[in-house]
Amino acid sequence: MSEGAVLAIDTAFGPIGIALCSSTGEMIASEIVADALGTQAEKLPPLVEQMFAKARFAPKGLARIAVTVGPGAFTGVRVGLAFAKGLALALKIPLLGFTTLECLAAQARAVKEGATTYASVIDARRGEFYAQGFDGTLKTVFGPSVMKANDLALELVREPGSLVVAGSGAAMIADDLKGREVEVLAIEIVDARLLVLAARGADPSAHPPVPCYLRVPDARLPS
Repeated sequence: MSEGAVLAIDTAFGPIGIALCSSTGEMIASEIVADALGTQAEKLPPLVEQMFAKARFAPKGLARIAVTVGPGAFTGVRVGLAFAKGLALALKIPLLGFTTLECLAAQARAVKEGATTYASVIDARRGEFYAQGFDGTLKTVFGPSVMKANDLALELVREPGSLVVAGSGAAMIADDLKGREVEVLAIEIVDARLLVLAARGADPSAHPPVPCYLRVPDARLPS
């Protein structure tokens, strides 16, 4: 199809999400596998191939690729990055990395415009959260960080105004936000269709394809 297309890939959480858009922002195709945790490595390559085939799109028509870089499931992040890097290298095109935190915040603003602050809060287990705060233009105001509930609550109530929170840990932290107007959105996974549109006009130098783990992975390689 059209040259200059953009491919977006997300495997950072349980699902696999992929999307393809033209250089003018027309959505060409998208696919999602809702429950692929632990099987992303096996399912991602054929899913991309099938999407291209159904859209009658040749990979040589890609101008850039975007991929989520975490935080999220360690293995899932690695799978998406490895596949995206291999494809970008083979096609000699730019690869852009987007954190899951900035993706969730962008999705939250698309649903609820006009808030003073947007916060992405991901349940990191062990009583901790991966968190990042953004102003109304999605400029970072704190994070990305790993934070305890009390510390995160203090950060979120620091500034006045309306607050929109998204992510798997959003509802968990909302009860601690006394004295602040807050709206919790049920957004817990990355929408590759919004990611691919954001990547179309993004500056590659501002989005390096570098993993954002924030915390040392639980899994250890044998020494």
